[in-house]
Amino acid sequence: MEMRKFVLGLAFSSAVLFAGGFDDSLKVLDSGNVSKAISQFQTLAKSGDVDAQTMLGEMYLDGIGTNQDTKKAYFWIQKGANGGDKEAQYLLGFMYENGIEVKKDLSNAVAWYEKAANKGDTMAMYNLAFIYKNGNGVTKDMNKAVSLLQKVEEIKSKNM
Repeated sequence: MEMRKFVLGLAFSSAVLFAGGFDDSLKVLDSGNVSKAISQFQTLAKSGDVDAQTMLGEMYLDGIGTNQDTKKAYFWIQKGANGGDKEAQYLLGFMYENGIEVKKDLSNAVAWYEKAANKGDTMAMYNLAFIYKNGNGVTKDMNKAVSLLQKVEEIKSKNM
């Protein structure tokens, strides 16, 4: 039994090495070979690569190179979010805010948006600002909304 686990582990490790890293998979995607990129992202995601989990989830969410599948999207995005990826945290907040594959839950959306915003995700900040502006799922707070939008502008101006 131990030998079988070793062989399976070795085979899985070889598959991950063969797939290349996340950046290599992005290059494959950019080259237009979407099916190969998805295969590589799947291998990396299954090995625990948080970036690949997020990318794969986003591809399923948007139907990029594959049929849209919100169940698979949620699975991979949740893994990426729990792994600390700010983009996955934003996407999970978006899914909760809009009731995509989950029951619409603004308090969960806010919690995930705040995690992503605290890591500098501007989309999460932007969405949070409008939630606070309108008082959706939180106490209406114009000061917090304006502060978040100012942070978005600061980040944008630094990146220009």
